[in-house]
Amino acid sequence: CPGVLLEEPGSLQYHFQYAYFRMGVRQKEMVKARLFRTPFAELRTRHIFLERRGLYHTPVKGQTQSNNPKLKEVLHLPEKDFVVNLARATLEEYEVFKKLLAREEEEEMKEEEEEEEEEDEDRDTEYIDGDKGWDDGRRV
Repeated sequence: CPGVLLEEPGSLQYHFQYAYFRMGVRQKEMVKARLFRTPFAELRTRHIFLERRGLYHTPVKGQTQSNNPKLKEVLHLPEKDFVVNLARATLEEYEVFKKLLAREEEEEMKEEEEEEEEEDEDRDTEYIDGDKGWDDGRRV
């Protein structure tokens, strides 16, 4: 049984949408590259690394020609070949990048949690301070 059938539909949808909207990859190329066999985190890490090095650009809508590497190369090259040949970097640079990206993601998660906590506190305050049927201390 193909592993893709065991995946959560929401996870697959997110994986697909990232490749389609963020990377500008067409469905046919996703199938040829066997997109769903690569963990999402690896796809995202490799894509962002290439993007930040100026080697991958999200195509403009309607643009037919792209100088971006093929999805198959991004996904399936062994790490050393991906880094040295495709990204034109050193393995050390890639390792540092992965650590920095992980730190960025942690900070983003903390910020989101703090925002959610603030929203919850605001809702609690609105409930407590909200209209309880009182007008200037007198019952309405």
